[in-house]
Amino acid sequence: MTIQNFKSLERSSTLFLRLILLVLTIGVLVLCGFLLYQIIQSDSLGYYRPILMGLVISAIPLIYIFYQAYNLLNNIDNNLSLTDSSVNSLRIIKVCSFIISLMYLIGSPFIFNVAQQDDAPGVVLINIILIMGPFSVGVFTIFYRNF
Repeated sequence: MTIQNFKSLERSSTLFLRLILLVLTIGVLVLCGFLLYQIIQSDSLGYYRPILMGLVISAIPLIYIFYQAYNLLNNIDNNLSLTDSSVNSLRIIKVCSFIISLMYLIGSPFIFNVAQQDDAPGVVLINIILIMGPFSVGVFTIFYRNF
């Protein structure tokens, strides 16, 4: 495989990742728009309203994570993957991941209350997944920086 073929293969994989980031960003924005519409218009949400507000607020650091991942992919395309800019992007991703985990951890009493009232233990499992997912991303970025 020649060097030019390798570079085109590398660029096509980062292009694919950029496309995935774009689709995820649009999906998150559409979901947040729908949730905001439901929060504003519906009076029957009751004790689900704080949970939905938490989901919408936690999308702010998530969108910022997507932006930093896009910058990281740009650095990879420009052969700047081991620069201060890339390390800074990883640090921001780490902080935003821990913020999202902390937000869901703080919102856990609301979710436990809903699970208790609706007798739905699966909601607690979803809450644990939403806490551990971003937390594990933050931990992996710590290990990447130290490696």
